[in-house]
Amino acid sequence: MGTQRNHLYSLGTLQLIAVVTIVIGHLWVKDSTFMNSVCVSFCFLYSGFFTAMCHRFDKSYGLRDHARFMWNKLAKFYPMHVLALLICIMAFVFLKGETTISMKTVFFHLTLLSPWSSHHEIYFGYNAVAWWICVLFFLYLVAPLVIKTLRGLRLRWQVTLIMVLLMLEFIGGYRPNEQTDSLLLSYYHMYEFPPIRILDFATGAALFNITQCHWWKRMANRLTPGLSTMIELGGIALFGMLYWLEKNYLHEHCFRAFCIQAPSVVILLATFIMTSHKMGQISRLLCIRPLALMQRYTFEIYLLQVGMFFLMEPLCERLGISNHQALHFVAQNAILLLAAWAAHRYYVTPLSRLLTIGHRE
Repeated sequence: MGTQRNHLYSLGTLQLIAVVTIVIGHLWVKDSTFMNSVCVSFCFLYSGFFTAMCHRFDKSYGLRDHARFMWNKLAKFYPMHVLALLICIMAFVFLKGETTISMKTVFFHLTLLSPWSSHHEIYFGYNAVAWWICVLFFLYLVAPLVIKTLRGLRLRWQVTLIMVLLMLEFIGGYRPNEQTDSLLLSYYHMYEFPPIRILDFATGAALFNITQCHWWKRMANRLTPGLSTMIELGGIALFGMLYWLEKNYLHEHCFRAFCIQAPSVVILLATFIMTSHKMGQISRLLCIRPLALMQRYTFEIYLLQVGMFFLMEPLCERLGISNHQALHFVAQNAILLLAAWAAHRYYVTPLSRLLTIGHRE
């Protein structure tokens, strides 16, 4: 991201917090489905916003440009995807005692096609969390079409489209009661299915377009740091209230909570986009140097969580540390952060520099 966009570092920290929350939810929190769904939805909206902001996809943009764009995206996250998969397979073989490796599952992982399969053992496979990277690859593939289409619409239609997309998420996952299937895609893993995530991605891209209009910029420019802080606190409070209402009163009617958390995520993201120019106190806190540095390791933290958990399990057992002890939680997270830093510093960065064509993204 260029220097002129440093005021948006707070959004990167929000994504980091979302990813860390997902890790904690996966490994240590019972009944964390709703919490994880909210954080995953935020990450896809964030991706749509920043893709629309950083890549213009103008009329001269052609297939050769898109091939370079996709190659540079792969150079950024694919090496880490492969390393995390290898660590998980090693953990399964040496620590879990697995005697056979499903080459079909490995093939679907390596080709980034695992979420497209309807078989549970394939789309989850050895590194279940890697479905996020596979979906991102698909979203980047269709990004020019999505962003160009949105850019061709008038602002009021983009606002309307956001409402429609949020409504589609609700309708797609709504079920009258716990015994019935959701109304759409009942027999498919809707939560992991890549095309469904275009809803979140397009919402993020449309949100960027809205922030470029005169009335949005006029409102943002009139803010003071004090007023920005109040708006940020209000946005967080509204997000928390909607989260509580959805989790307690709507989740039993919605498939994996996928279809009802998006409005609260849009509010949270829009709040920090508006106030980041004037840097309210919350934005300033999110931009402190330790958090800004940790943003670089977001992909690594997310992809390594399963493998590092498996690798740490026998070590903790030998040291007599039970899964329910706070020391177990601290040790596993510390090792995960250390592994993420090492992977980024000595593996991902050198490879991405070597493979990237043209400017770095």
